[in-house]
Amino acid sequence: MTNSSRAYTLASSSLTDLGLRREMKPGHSNNAEAVGIRYDFDTFWYDAFWDRGKIHLICPKLYGIYDPIREGTFYVDGQPARRVRLKKAEFFDTIQLPARACPDVVAFEWNGARVETRVNSALRDCDVFAGCNCAVVLSKNNDLTWIEDFARYHRQVHGLERMLFFDNGSTDYTIEDIEAALNRAGLDGSVVISAPFRFGLATFDQKGKLRFSTEFLQTSLLNIARQRFLGKARAVLQCDIDELVWCDQGSIFDVTVSRLTGFVRLGVEWRYPPSKPDGLARHSDHICAKPDDPLCRAKYCIRPSGPLGFSEWHIHTIGLLKSRGSLIAPVTEGVWHCKAILSSPWREYDGENADDLVPNAKTRAQLQAVTWSENAGAQGKYVPRPRRDCTGA
Repeated sequence: MTNSSRAYTLASSSLTDLGLRREMKPGHSNNAEAVGIRYDFDTFWYDAFWDRGKIHLICPKLYGIYDPIREGTFYVDGQPARRVRLKKAEFFDTIQLPARACPDVVAFEWNGARVETRVNSALRDCDVFAGCNCAVVLSKNNDLTWIEDFARYHRQVHGLERMLFFDNGSTDYTIEDIEAALNRAGLDGSVVISAPFRFGLATFDQKGKLRFSTEFLQTSLLNIARQRFLGKARAVLQCDIDELVWCDQGSIFDVTVSRLTGFVRLGVEWRYPPSKPDGLARHSDHICAKPDDPLCRAKYCIRPSGPLGFSEWHIHTIGLLKSRGSLIAPVTEGVWHCKAILSSPWREYDGENADDLVPNAKTRAQLQAVTWSENAGAQGKYVPRPRRDCTGA
């Protein structure tokens, strides 16, 4: 790639080295087995980076260890840090330390134990995405063909130029395999970063209400992306590998830049293949809709330099607009959520209710206009396959 992904890594640290362990928020531990597998007890901070006079430590919520953090001491290149600030958000916490220039190392000591990491530079790392139409994605073990198809579609239809790709500890292939898939799609200069942390889980609080506040990872990574990498990007699309953006007129990036707010919230509709595919399902199979299908939660595209660029990025909206909800009806742009691209562990697809499906002319025309990957879908290897024409037959 033009810019090697190996130059970009997260500077993470562990609570285990301090003899500490993140607690589960009271009332949020209804499923002990799931908590033990998916809840992150161990990560102290996901990343440490410097930006314009401050070191930012982006952390999962620091439940149960706020007191040790206040009692301990942070060091910047060996010197005790002054005026340490803790900023709390819904899904993550940020520790800020003043530093006039980018230091080499940040450390924390408590009760005789110590952790330290290097410090990344946002001023350096945002240059690779400056002025580009970008997408940010978190993925784990999605088929390489899906990754390539997602990138090809958005490059050809919307002018996507680069991706910031967080890999959540995939075991089916390597970082280099993901880089190769993005290269084949024409996205040279994209950055793939290993983020092998526990994703978190949705739980029920003491009143029985479903809560997502223990799903730390994705929102934390989105805000690392916002602050460290994508601040100079022309516009940034936030959606998943199983989702394809559509616009009635032009590119989603152009639409976003043209909006006074610099923000477009995208309604998400399900799309289905006409029947359950034999073998690997493809985005190009998803030409059908289901009457009266409920909408999924929204995604969005944002201009980081716009008037809303200061707001936290969430999975379905930004922090400033979070109270306004995320279910909207698509009008002139939106997202097709491909049902048989099984990138989400919370759902399955068995070709259900195929008799209720209706081919959608707009979706079919859009998908037929794309030159899809010739990869047959073998994980970790590029295997050419005969070109398919998505006709719905």
